[in-house]
Amino acid sequence: MRALPPSGAWRGAAALLLVLAAASPLAAQDEGFSPVWDPDERQQMLEPPLPLPEGSIGTVHPQDDATPLRRVDKIREVFQAIQACWKPSRDKGYSGQELTLRVTFKRNGEVLGPPRATYYKAGKDGNRREAFTRSVGEAFERCTPLPFTDGLGAAIAGRPFIFRFVDNRPM
Repeated sequence: MRALPPSGAWRGAAALLLVLAAASPLAAQDEGFSPVWDPDERQQMLEPPLPLPEGSIGTVHPQDDATPLRRVDKIREVFQAIQACWKPSRDKGYSGQELTLRVTFKRNGEVLGPPRATYYKAGKDGNRREAFTRSVGEAFERCTPLPFTDGLGAAIAGRPFIFRFVDNRPM
């Protein structure tokens, strides 16, 4: 005949196993676990983290004394290089026009595809639109390919740049 442990011992062992099985998922979670969930906290845990910026945004103003850069090694120098090449029309005074372009560069500094205009503000004199947009296009023709360093070219190839051209010259 087989000897079985007393029935009280079975109950104690079963209770111990149930407590251990229930406690192991709780132990695996962080120490701040609360069986009562805050709905806002739960939603925050489910949301993905914010993405890193995928592109760079800069404003270009007309400058007569800007010198072209020999090497472009920093993102801010990309905007400085385009600013040095931009020669708005020599019409008298402030036109108040703005043009925003989205441009992507290749590793070697060439423009990848045509620039895309995303915003235009006519300013005070709408008749100057043609000359203004032509001067912006000529800035890219004059400057590109930009003289990127190997490191910068590899880092920004294919990433969008937003150039905001603003004619704010005094009258």
